[in-house]
Amino acid sequence: MEEDSSITSRLTKQSKQFPLYPIGILGFGLVAGYGLYRFKNRKGATSLYLIQLRLAAQATTVGIIGIGVLYNIYTDAIKPKTES
Repeated sequence: MEEDSSITSRLTKQSKQFPLYPIGILGFGLVAGYGLYRFKNRKGATSLYLIQLRLAAQATTVGIIGIGVLYNIYTDAIKPKTES
């Protein structure tokens, strides 16, 4: 059994199996970066800001899952019919 030890080889393998994997990582990075940037200039309570940031992260996750579902529907149902 071959074991991948480097992060780049694991990321490449996951990207080949799941094409939306890099998009998910990018979405997480964008939300986390935006959250850290805005944390310094926030107005209001910290707890409210963190709740809003969590909501943004969850919305990003649900959006990426939705895109993945639509992509699978396209590749499984629509694309084979148009090629025939």
